[in-house]
Amino acid sequence: MNTYSNPFSMLLLLLLAVNPFFSAAQRPLEIDEIRVVAPYQPTISDAFKINFNPSIEDTTRIHMDFDYQIRPMKLLLSYRPEPITPARMRGEPLARIYRGQVKGGYGTRQSPYFEGHYNTLRSNEYTLGVHLKHRSSGEGTDPYEHSLFSHNKAHAYGTRFFRNTSLKAGAAYTRDLVHYYGFPSALLSDETLPGTETLSQEPVNPFPGLEATDIRQRYDFLDTSLEFGTHHADSAKANYHLGLGHQWLSDQAGASEHRFRFSGNFGRSFGQDPFGLAWKQFFELGTGADYFYNLNPHETDNTGIYRISPRIISYYDRLQFHLGVNLSVEDNNANYQLRAYPLAGFSMNIAENRLVAFMDLSGRLEKQSFRALSLENPFIISSPNSQFTNVRSEVRGGVRGAFGDAVSYNLSVINSQIDNQPFFVNNYPFPSMPVPGMPYPANGFEVVYDNIRRLNYRAEIVSRFGESFSLRLRGDFFEYTLDAQEEAWHEPRMLLSMNLNYNIQNKIILRADLYGRGKAYGREFVTTDAGFIGWYDYRKRQVHDFYLDANLGIEYRYTKLLSVFLNFYNIQNEKLERWTYYPTQGFNFLGGVTYAF
Repeated sequence: MNTYSNPFSMLLLLLLAVNPFFSAAQRPLEIDEIRVVAPYQPTISDAFKINFNPSIEDTTRIHMDFDYQIRPMKLLLSYRPEPITPARMRGEPLARIYRGQVKGGYGTRQSPYFEGHYNTLRSNEYTLGVHLKHRSSGEGTDPYEHSLFSHNKAHAYGTRFFRNTSLKAGAAYTRDLVHYYGFPSALLSDETLPGTETLSQEPVNPFPGLEATDIRQRYDFLDTSLEFGTHHADSAKANYHLGLGHQWLSDQAGASEHRFRFSGNFGRSFGQDPFGLAWKQFFELGTGADYFYNLNPHETDNTGIYRISPRIISYYDRLQFHLGVNLSVEDNNANYQLRAYPLAGFSMNIAENRLVAFMDLSGRLEKQSFRALSLENPFIISSPNSQFTNVRSEVRGGVRGAFGDAVSYNLSVINSQIDNQPFFVNNYPFPSMPVPGMPYPANGFEVVYDNIRRLNYRAEIVSRFGESFSLRLRGDFFEYTLDAQEEAWHEPRMLLSMNLNYNIQNKIILRADLYGRGKAYGREFVTTDAGFIGWYDYRKRQVHDFYLDANLGIEYRYTKLLSVFLNFYNIQNEKLERWTYYPTQGFNFLGGVTYAF
């Protein structure tokens, strides 16, 4: 049998003929040289692993069902605490206090000074004390010969303490003396004015025969008070305070003023609010009554203010909020008018007393009494125009806080809308007070009123480093909008102050005070015809430009009881015309001794 006739053999030959792999094997191979540098390690690249574990699903389930009871049983334990060794407490020794202190000295311009305090020592039952003070100047300010002044005060006070209450009483008498020395420059010049040909024109005393008593003003003031109130340490208990008082003022021209006053305050904490928001709340109720009886040679005046002001104060975590109303009745010679003012505000502690934001809205009714006006400007006329001042709204907002533990700050803006704001203007050429034999007009001040809006920007920084150094800086900047007056008379647009104290080893104490005032304007009368005796008009006059008053004091403590001091005032020797035609003294100093006993 022919071998090629086998079909399987024929098929094998055909495959070998047509397969390129096998046909390629018939060509010569191109073999490169291969160098083996490591043992050959074959790997298995395509291997599959079983990625799950075999498990058996059991369909039989067992449910656990327990029946148990709790049976309380009292165990008798014996425990005896070990005794604690008592600690020995050592209280801080109380600093020694002294019953009294006297301070006296003498300065330039014939200026004696005395001040004394005397008080009882520590007591749980009562305290009594008295305070005396005198300060005067016997030499005038050139060329004003009769520009002398004096201040005298005597104050006695006492408090009786009970278990939760106290009774306090006091009486103070002051006697202040000034002179109307501020005459216009026209009267102090060497020119002969109509109607004054017989008067000598010497530069120091332009009016011959002029005595100090002719232009003297003296204020006698008596203030008595009686107060009673509680002082519970527990805020949950109600606290109240009641006060009665009487003030009497009289001047040399015969004008007088009586003020009868009553004040009452009631407060109590009433816990959380019904909604559970505030963690502490207080209720306050304030009441007050002020009745004024003014008597002068021309008229009698009876006025008063009667007030009641409830308020609620709430504390919400870092937020403190208060809301209330001030209801005041204006009594103008039996003509009554009710005024209501909102009392609202809040403060938010943003950064743990480092930064606190606050805002307040309030209003009030004030009486421009003879006493209040004479305290601000002692050169007013004897019967000033006394009216009510209506502070319609006063919005105060800002931030306060501290930088560290030694420096604190307060930045605020105060926007006030006020009706009948008082301003002082010269009453020349009209006499300020009836003085027998006075041949010329004196230069006092009367009061004019205007409706204003006042914007006050305030910045204050206080720093204290222990007991050795303290510094206080403050600046106030004002903007006025007035209805009728041309200027806010005698009111500066800027007030600056710096107070520094430095204690060196509790032996030498240095003090420095700087006070700055922006420029201010006053009203000046000018003649329109007929010279000195004729018709008058007024014009705006700048009484001073920016003014800086620098004061320096030094005290040396020889012992704890005895020390000496020396104070320098107005170091720059620049006279300030605080009121029109009334310049202050230049450079002066005062030295003296302090003794405690």
